[in-house]
This record gives sequence, structure tokens and C-alpha cells, in this order.
Amino acid sequence: MTAYTNPFFFESPSDRWSFTDREALTKQLRQLMAERGRRMLVFGRRRMGKTSLIKNAAERAKATFVYCDISTAANMNEVAHKLMDEAPKEEGGGLAKALKIAAKYLKSVGISASKITISGELRPDAGSKTLEGVLNVLNERAAARDEVWTVCLDEFQEIRALGGPRVDWQLRGIMQLHRHLNYIFTGSDHRIVGWMTEPTAPFFKQVQQMEVGPIAGDHMARWIEKRAKIGGLAAFPYGEQIVALAGPCTGDIVRLSKAAFSLAVGKAQKQIIPTAFDSIALAELHSEFLNHWRGLSTNQRGVLRAIADGKPPTSSDTLREYGFRAASTASTAAEALIERQFLARSDQRIIFDNPFFRRWVEFNGKPQ
Repeated sequence: MTAYTNPFFFESPSDRWSFTDREALTKQLRQLMAERGRRMLVFGRRRMGKTSLIKNAAERAKATFVYCDISTAANMNEVAHKLMDEAPKEEGGGLAKALKIAAKYLKSVGISASKITISGELRPDAGSKTLEGVLNVLNERAAARDEVWTVCLDEFQEIRALGGPRVDWQLRGIMQLHRHLNYIFTGSDHRIVGWMTEPTAPFFKQVQQMEVGPIAGDHMARWIEKRAKIGGLAAFPYGEQIVALAGPCTGDIVRLSKAAFSLAVGKAQKQIIPTAFDSIALAELHSEFLNHWRGLSTNQRGVLRAIADGKPPTSSDTLREYGFRAASTASTAAEALIERQFLARSDQRIIFDNPFFRRWVEFNGKPQ
């Protein structure tokens, strides 16, 4: 009897066995990690594979990599704690030296499992200064080793929500002094490029830019079929269909592949891909999407219904059919949905950011 193991994982960044394509971007990142004092903005839609790309580049470069997902932090002090926890361990004399460095910049430090830690209670209003101190510690520790470390601040657009609208200027002031740290900022909010690089922005002309877009559909289709074979299914001729239905985001493609693999192992023969798609959109994610829907205004719901039905949200026919008072009403609702990342712009069109949510709205969102 064949043993099947589902080889598709969307829940965490790809490891070196499942990571695919992105050779040119990986090469750029590896080069950055080998140099000193570099700063790069890596941007693209959610679930496009930015974190997987950066982490695999760091592994291939054998770089010292200090990673922090800002979107999971509740305040600036947590960001500082996360970075300190991710810093390399030290042993023997190196540990004593690292502790001495930390004491220069931070009021309360300790040692836990060969790592320098921030200890004691931190005042909420001291978060920005604490983060600056941690970054100084990392830079000086790297200098003491005569190394270059790479700090990745994932979902960097969230820093303003935690530290206020001027916090990126404060960070710029300290970061430009760090010759032993490279910084990679990532962002999925479409506005982050402007926030960081327009003439009035703190990092104007001071960051390289890298956009992470879709992987070629034919490449992903072949990769899906190869991965299915690794999982025990010699025949899995669904790669092209999965890519076509899931859309451009790698995470959505992998999620649909996972569901389809489970159906195929269960000997389902007909409509495997549409069935797998609906199992995600209408069952697995139903509670999440219902919660989103309940938090939307009537106009925002109308815009989502129109786009799910394939209709331009501000056309005269749409305005009449969905009860908008004016084109400006629909346009304002659409912009709010783009800002909240329920919708995205693509090739001069407004589309759903999440294809599974589009299907949910199509099935559930009509007036009763």
C-alpha cells in the first residue's frame, strides 16, 4: 500500500526543499547580505512569498540573519524584545563581551540560554528608544565579531501603528550609522513604497527596491505536479487548473494544492479542483470571512458583490443594480477596501486580494 504524505505547506515559509524559482531575486539578496550597511525594501502582495524568499536567501548566503515580524508585535517594546531574542547566542568570553555591549545601550539586561535578554519592566513610552538601543547593540556585537548581520523587519508598514507617524524618521537616523548591519524592510501594503521612497519620505534615495511578483504559471504547475509525486501521487495532472483558479499569489496556490492533494488521495475522481476550492472558501474559512463581512458598511458590501460578479464598481449599470447614490460613493467604498487589503489593484483593475474571499462573497454575499 502506498504511503501518502501531503507535501504542500502554506502555513509557514517554504523550506529549502519546497522553495522554488526566484533565482534572480535570491542572487540579489545574497549579494546584499555579503556587503555592509545596505538597505532594501522588498514589497509585493500578501502571500506572494516574500518571507520565504528572504529566509531562503539568508540560508544560502550563510548570513547571520535577525528576523522580526512587526505585525505580530503589540508595541515597540515587543519589537525590541523579538530582535534581541533572535540575535545569535554567545559563549565564554564572547558572552561577557556581548553583555557589556548591551549594558551600554539598555538599562536592564540579563542572560538566558547564552543569549542577551532585556529584563525588567519597560515603560510603554520608551519603546522607540529601547528599539534604537537594541539595534545599536546588534551593530556593535556584529562589529566585535568583524561580521555583517542582516536585520529583517517584516511588514514594516506596521511600525507607524506601533510607534507613531515619525518613528520611521527616528529609525532612519540611527540606521544610517550602522555599518555592520544590513536592513531588509518588507511590506504588503501597496502604499509602503510611497511612505519610504517619495521625496518627503525618511528613506528617500536610501533604499534599494525589490518587487516580488507572481511566479510564472507554467513553472508553478510543473512544481505542483512534482511535489505531488514526492508525496506519493504519481499522477496529479491538476497543476495548470490550480494555478488558473487560485490566482497569482504563491500562498493561495499552495493552499489549494494541499486541499486538492487530500481529495486526490481520498480517490475523488471528479471536479477535484473546484471542490477543493469551495472547501476552503465556503467551509474552512467561512467563519473568518463572515467576521470580515459583518464589519463592513453597506456600501463596502455592495462594492464587493459587484466585483465578485465581475462588474466595474463605478459603472452606471452597477450603481443602479447595487443601489449606490453616486459613483463617488462606490469609489470611496472601494478605496477603503483597498486600504484594508480586501481589494487590490492589478493591471488597471480592482480585484479581490484573496480569491477564496471572492468566492465566499459570490456564494454568500447576495441580499436575502
